[in-house]
Amino acid sequence: MNPRLRFVLAGGSLLFVVVFTALGGARGQQEERSPSTPTITASPQTVTSESGVVVRAHAEPTEATIGDRIRYTIEVEAPAGVELTMPVLAERIGAFEIIDFGSLPPPTGGTRARVGAWYTLTTFETGRYVLPAPTVQYRRGEERGEATGNEVTIEVRSLLPKGETTADIHDIKPLALPPFDPRPLYLGALSLAALLAIAVGLWFVLNRPRQPYVVPPPPPDEVAFRALDRLRAQRAGHDDWWQPYYVELSAIVRAYIEARFGIHAPEMTTEEFLAAAGNDTRLTPTHRNLLAEFLQQADLVKFARALPSLDDAEAAYRSARRFVEETRLVAGAGLGGSHAA
Repeated sequence: MNPRLRFVLAGGSLLFVVVFTALGGARGQQEERSPSTPTITASPQTVTSESGVVVRAHAEPTEATIGDRIRYTIEVEAPAGVELTMPVLAERIGAFEIIDFGSLPPPTGGTRARVGAWYTLTTFETGRYVLPAPTVQYRRGEERGEATGNEVTIEVRSLLPKGETTADIHDIKPLALPPFDPRPLYLGALSLAALLAIAVGLWFVLNRPRQPYVVPPPPPDEVAFRALDRLRAQRAGHDDWWQPYYVELSAIVRAYIEARFGIHAPEMTTEEFLAAAGNDTRLTPTHRNLLAEFLQQADLVKFARALPSLDDAEAAYRSARRFVEETRLVAGAGLGGSHAA
């Protein structure tokens, strides 16, 4: 809370206590005075106004050293029915700083109103100081006036022994710098080198020559099936067509055997080719006999100019297709694997 606001609130509360206490004292004028409440009499530090308002100020201790806390008290006594307004002190009283304050507890009994306030003061300046006399405003009916208290003298001494001056006090030494530690530099250099190596590696990976993607050739059986379907679609019914038909049909089968089994069949005669096929264990006897029957029939048409029937041409086509189906390479069967129809 703002100290000025605290003082204003304290002054308003103190005024309420004063008025309430004064009215209470007026109602109890006929009561017997309490023997336990002493009467405040004027002293050398007490000032009494013409209206009977007594203002007294005192400090404890009156001799202190810098930094000590000093309790400064203002006490006011007035006849019953008198309204009092205590002085509102600011954040400081002269060279002293107010670090705390409060109201004195109101006394019980008696025919006079008594109020008071206390303040905790401190200072860090040496010397002899005189606190000004506090002024209290009062009102009694239509009568208004002020009552002034007494001044208070406080002497503040230094903590240094007599004969010593502030020149004997030296400032603290400057902060000592820690010894140089090269480890952060080593760590930074290693981190930089690692990042550089990663960057170079990524550059080589992203910029290395790429091998052109080569589309793998279709399997031999697929090429043969396409060629057989194409040949069957082109088949005609005139006599001159049968010889080219068997020549193409024989070429399709020989190209398939070369691609499938590695036998260079297109340049071999039928006898040479059948002899080479007989030495290949990947061809079963059934496949060899089927191939021999097909090739011999094709030779009759190509070289002996035999005239086959339409059924013979269809049977030759089916024999070629059956040979490809039964000897084609099956996935997972290895190089020597074949499909059995």
